[in-house]
Amino acid sequence: MRPHIKYYMAAGISIQVNSDFPITENTFHPKFKLFEVITPGKDLVRIYHHFHLPDISKALNVSKKEIYKKDQWHIIQAEDYWIYKYTPVYRGDTGYPATGIFNKDHSIIDIYSPDIDEEKYKNGRFEALTLFNSDQVLFSKLLCDRNGIIIHSNGFDIHGNGILLAGKSGAGKSTLSKMLIQDGYQIFCDDRMFVIHKNNNLSLYGNWCHGTVVNVSPGCVPLKAIFFLEQSKTNSIEPLDNKHIVLQRLTRSMVKPILSQVGWDITLAVLDAIVSTIRCYKLKFDLSGKICKILTDLFNDD
Repeated sequence: MRPHIKYYMAAGISIQVNSDFPITENTFHPKFKLFEVITPGKDLVRIYHHFHLPDISKALNVSKKEIYKKDQWHIIQAEDYWIYKYTPVYRGDTGYPATGIFNKDHSIIDIYSPDIDEEKYKNGRFEALTLFNSDQVLFSKLLCDRNGIIIHSNGFDIHGNGILLAGKSGAGKSTLSKMLIQDGYQIFCDDRMFVIHKNNNLSLYGNWCHGTVVNVSPGCVPLKAIFFLEQSKTNSIEPLDNKHIVLQRLTRSMVKPILSQVGWDITLAVLDAIVSTIRCYKLKFDLSGKICKILTDLFNDD
């Protein structure tokens, strides 16, 4: 049977989805339309969707190590591949149980989900191309191999300047993002941001991982500033010059993937590049919306 194929792209990485069932307009969440492409690029990852149990006979005598087992996830590593088992356990979990077998560099992935029939697949509106609750486990590895990281933050394009809005839960990322969207600024993602260090430049990339805003940009923009948010009764932006504090805050905001020592060396090098070259600020704001003008004026003065 010839597989059904669609292509998507984020952070310069093409994702080819091959399925045993037809891929309809309703198979994936509407946000994926913004990332759909006709022709893939050279950097290609292939995902194959199957709707039966995997054949484990070849894996029975292979040495494996359990990496993680908690809540929805059970992750196992062998010498030449990884196994990710996703099982919805909470009321808000999306999707169906799925097992993914990823090759070593996560460029070839077989997803097995026997609980999904053709009708469910055609109308699933799945939040992830892996059929998990998110594609974060995939991109954590892919970005690291390409000198990138994922930061728990919201990203915007302010007159060609990429900015990150970071901060602990409740700091106001969603609130300020709504204000900026109302002012006409383009958002790249409202929960996870992809940052890649390439040719001595740091760039933000739009993506579909997490978040509730559907109309996000699939493009990229140079990273110019990071704002650590605090809700307040006043509006102000203050430079944060202490590199140690910036690194601490960034580390807390970073999505921490499962990596080898080499992977962590790459991740720490990207963090060092951010701390060394990107302007960082403490941003306080109230609900008046005045902070948006203060924020944009910061770049108009450059």
